[in-house]
Amino acid sequence: MNPDLAMVLSLRRVLESAKDGMGLSRSIVEELSRPLSPNSEPAKMLLLGYPLSTSLKHLSVDGSQEVAMLASLIVSAPKSSSTLVGSSGEALATTLERWVNAKESAKLEQKVLRFRSMVTSAVLGAVTAMLASLGPLVGNLNFTSVPTTSPAALLPMAAVMTAVSSGMLGLFMSGRRFSQNIGVSLVLFAIVSAITSPLVNVPTLTLWGVK
Repeated sequence: MNPDLAMVLSLRRVLESAKDGMGLSRSIVEELSRPLSPNSEPAKMLLLGYPLSTSLKHLSVDGSQEVAMLASLIVSAPKSSSTLVGSSGEALATTLERWVNAKESAKLEQKVLRFRSMVTSAVLGAVTAMLASLGPLVGNLNFTSVPTTSPAALLPMAAVMTAVSSGMLGLFMSGRRFSQNIGVSLVLFAIVSAITSPLVNVPTLTLWGVK
């Protein structure tokens, strides 16, 4: 589970306990002392006698925006009604939980898009290299005596076209990491070009006048 989401859920249970009348310090100790707790430091500090504001200070300063908001709300509870803060904080924690889930889903979708763009760039590099290498070979089977374009002249232009196309695709789907798309496409381009290079040296076959 995402650490921020786990912490939000733990603080939500702390607020629920406060709404039911349990003391905040006791609730924090019980909740954050569990074996699977995302952060047990506040519970340890409370057991050592530190005040609530000091125990939760690193969460409100170094935690994510959602965790810091809930930690600040819990710290402010002793200054007013813990039950009232727990009741209002529970609704806030539910909203923040949904927000963290939405951000996590967005990150996952971005990773999927990035992976798809990398695969597409790899296929683009391989296909372009194959067409640039084998296209002139197929063109050698002509019925005229007009010479065809040499593969050596096509490969540099094809490599540039591959780099530009994969870069635009990566910029659209991966953002700043578009250079990875260019790298993957050029690596596959070089590999396929090396594999098909023995076929490029096949001599020209002119079919003019062949019966």
